[in-house]
Amino acid sequence: MKQTTVYILLLLLTACQSKDRLDMALEYAGDNRAELEKVLEHYRGDEMKYRAARFLIENMPYHFSSVEYFWKKGEEPYYPDITQHEDASAVSAHCDSLLSCGWTIRQEKLYDIQQIKATYLIQNIDLAFDVWHKPWDKDVSFDDFCRYILPYRAQNEVLSSYRETLMQKYIHLLDSAQAENTLDACKLINKQLNKDIRYKETGNPLSATIEETYRSGIGTCEALCNYTISVMRSVGIPVAVQQTTWTRMDRGHVWCAVLYKGQFFDFNPGDIQPDKYQDILVYYGHLKPAKVYRRNFEVHLPDTRLKDDGYVTYLKNPLLTDATQGQKQPVYTLKIPTDKKETNKKTVYLCAFNMCQWVPIAMGIQEDGYFQFNQVAGKNIFIVAEATGKHSLAYVSAPLLVEKDGSFRFLTPDSTHFISHTFKSKPENLPYTLYYWDTSDKTFQTIPCTASTDTTLYYQQIPDNALLWYKSGYQKRGQAIGILINDEYVTCAQL
Repeated sequence: MKQTTVYILLLLLTACQSKDRLDMALEYAGDNRAELEKVLEHYRGDEMKYRAARFLIENMPYHFSSVEYFWKKGEEPYYPDITQHEDASAVSAHCDSLLSCGWTIRQEKLYDIQQIKATYLIQNIDLAFDVWHKPWDKDVSFDDFCRYILPYRAQNEVLSSYRETLMQKYIHLLDSAQAENTLDACKLINKQLNKDIRYKETGNPLSATIEETYRSGIGTCEALCNYTISVMRSVGIPVAVQQTTWTRMDRGHVWCAVLYKGQFFDFNPGDIQPDKYQDILVYYGHLKPAKVYRRNFEVHLPDTRLKDDGYVTYLKNPLLTDATQGQKQPVYTLKIPTDKKETNKKTVYLCAFNMCQWVPIAMGIQEDGYFQFNQVAGKNIFIVAEATGKHSLAYVSAPLLVEKDGSFRFLTPDSTHFISHTFKSKPENLPYTLYYWDTSDKTFQTIPCTASTDTTLYYQQIPDNALLWYKSGYQKRGQAIGILINDEYVTCAQL
C-alpha cells in the first residue's frame, strides 16, 4: 500500500462515521483477521487489556515494516550481519561484492494488520502492562500509556521480538535508583545508552533492525532513535519520535521525546539529555528547526480544509502531528498575500532549500487572498508551491525572507539595479557558479563572473534584492542559498 492509498483509507475512515473503526480494521486484515480476533477474545474478560488491544488494532492499518534485503534468484534472501565484519569499510566492501555478483537490494512493505500474529501481540500487550504503574509511571494515564508505552514499533522498522530482552536488560537500573517520574527515568536509561550505543555509519546499505543495533551498538540517527524508543517503552517510559526537515542545512533529523507532566521533553538517543536538547536545537544557527513533527501510533484525522491534491509527501502521513509549538522557539502564523483569484480553499506547501532543491516542510491553505501556514518558527528563506502532479510542484510565490516574528519581505530581483560583490573561493572546490532566482522563469539563472583570482570571484551583474545561490561544482552537500546584507553574503545557515 502506498502513501496515497493510506491517505484515501484515512479519508474513507473520516467519512464513514456509521462504521466502527474496529470493524474496518478487521475487514482490512483479510486472511489475518482470525489472528486479531484471537487477541480480542483472549482479553474479553479484562477490560483494560481489551481496550488496549482495540487501540492497537484500530490504528494498525496505517503501520508497516519496511523490509530490505539482498536478493538473487535461486538463493535465500540475505541480510548481512555487520558484527561479523571488522568495520564499516569491510561491511561496505562485502555488500559491494554481493552487488557485483548479481545480488540486488529488494524492498517490501509488510502491513501489520495483515501480518501480525496473536501470540506476538498478546506478548507485547502483557509486557507493556507489566511495567505500567511502576513508581516512575504513577502519573501516566491510560490514554498516554496506550499512545506512548503500549505500541510495539517506533516508525517503520522491521518488527522486533526484543521487548522482553530489553526490559530485562534495563529495568533494574530504574528499580535500583528508585526513579520517581518519567523524566528522571528517561535520564537514567539514556545515561546507560550513552555506554551502549553510539552514532556511527555501519556500511550496510539496508535499514537497520532493532536486533542489529542491539548486537552492534552502532547506527545512524534513525537506527538509534528506533532502538531507544524500544528500550524506553520496554521499561514503561512514555516516548515518541520527533522529526524535522532542516531549513538551514541539508537532509533532516529524528530524535526522541519523553512525556512528563503533560509536556514532551526532547533528547538525543544515548547522548544529550531531555533537560538540555531543546536548548541545543535553538542555540546553534544551522539547526533551529522551522517545523517539528511527532510520530504517533494513533491515527490523527486530517484538517478537513486541506483537500487532497494527489501530491505524495510525508506531510500527509496521518501518524504525524505538529509539535513545533512545544519547542523553545516562538511560533507564528505565516500569512502571505497572493493575487491568485481562486475562491476555493486549496492546499499549498511551504518549501525550504535542501539538497539543492526546494522541498516541502509544511502544508497550508490558500484562502481569502492569502497563503497561510500555522506554527512556523525561526528566521528562514521559504517559497510557496502548489501541486501539479503526484511528484511535482509549481512555485506560486517569490522566495521570501521570513523574520522570527513572522514578518517577511519578498526576494524579488531588481534587474534595473545591479550590485557587485566579491565571493571567496577554494581552488579544491572549483568551479564555482553564482545563480539568482528568477521570479519570472521560477528557476535559478547564472550570473556571469566579471573577474577571478585563485581565491576570489568578482561579480558586477547581481540583481538587487535577489535570492542567490553560490554553488561549488565539487561539493555534493552544503550548497546553501543566501542573500547579500550590507555587502556580506549571508547563507540561510547564518541567518
